[in-house]
Amino acid sequence: MHARTHLLIAMFFGFIYLRLFPDMLLIEKFIFSIFIITTSLLPDIDSPTSTLGRKHRFIANITTHRGIFHSIWIPLAAVVLAFLYPLLKGPLMGIFIGYTAHLAADMLTVEGIKPLYPLSKEKIQGPLKTGSILETFIGAAVVMFFLVQPF
Repeated sequence: MHARTHLLIAMFFGFIYLRLFPDMLLIEKFIFSIFIITTSLLPDIDSPTSTLGRKHRFIANITTHRGIFHSIWIPLAAVVLAFLYPLLKGPLMGIFIGYTAHLAADMLTVEGIKPLYPLSKEKIQGPLKTGSILETFIGAAVVMFFLVQPF
C-alpha cells in the first residue's frame, strides 16, 4: 500500500482508540498521534523506494523488504511495555496501533507479510494490489468516515 493509505488507516484506528479511551489529556493525544503517524510508515523503512526508506537508505540496504520490519515483534513489544509502564501508555499504544494498522493493511495485499518472521516464513496475503482502484477506494472510505463525524 501507499504511504497515504497507511496513514489514513492508522488514523482511523487511532480515532477509534481515542473514542474508546477518551480520558487522555490534549498533550497526551498529540503525542499519541505523533507516534501513530510515525509508526504507520515505519515498517516500510526496509524498502529503498518508500517514504522512510529513501531517507534511511542504510537500513533499507541491509534488510529485506517485508522481512523483520513487517513482523509482529515491534507492536507486540510496545503493547507489553504499555502494560508494564502505564506512564508511557499513550506513546506505546500509538506505536502499537500505527504499526499494527500498517501490518494489517499489508496483509490485504498480494505481497502479504510474514508476521512471525524470522521464526516462520509463513505468509498472510490478500487480493489487493498496491496502487489499485480498490486501495484508492479504501483511502477514500476512511476520508469519508472522518468527514461525517460530528464536531
